[in-house]
Amino acid sequence: MNIKKDISRLLSTNWVVLIISGTFLVVGGSSCENKKASWDSFGDPIAPEAAITTDAMLTGVASADSLAVKFEAEITEVCQMKGCWMTLKSADGSPVRVTFKDYGFFVPKDAAGKKVIIEGVALSEVLDEATARHYAEDSGKPFDENADLRQVSVIASGVLIAKEDQL
Repeated sequence: MNIKKDISRLLSTNWVVLIISGTFLVVGGSSCENKKASWDSFGDPIAPEAAITTDAMLTGVASADSLAVKFEAEITEVCQMKGCWMTLKSADGSPVRVTFKDYGFFVPKDAAGKKVIIEGVALSEVLDEATARHYAEDSGKPFDENADLRQVSVIASGVLIAKEDQL
């Protein structure tokens, strides 16, 4: 009878250890997942999965008038007046300007340098001079007729910006 109690106690102790270990695994796994999903969301909700590179997006939009896209980039500049547009880094240095669908949301003015995932519609376009001058003015730079009139623009419906722990 004492042997049965000892075995019973040993088994119940093992179950407790297994339950505690399982809890740590689940909690540990959850914290890893939370770190991967550490984004600030703006506009329509989007998921970070299946985003292409900025260069792949530029290649795609070069062969189409407009293209539905979901891509990852680095923010180089944000409108310092309201956060109503941003520019993105590209490998060839060409400007990629992002505005927000229906002027419906803005991004933080201090987001430059952060990783971003954008979902929306990309367009290759020539801007009118007034719009190009407006963008130059908002960024605090002089207008350059040769560089500022042609650009790839994206009208974003949703944006994810990496939180500080993701940089």
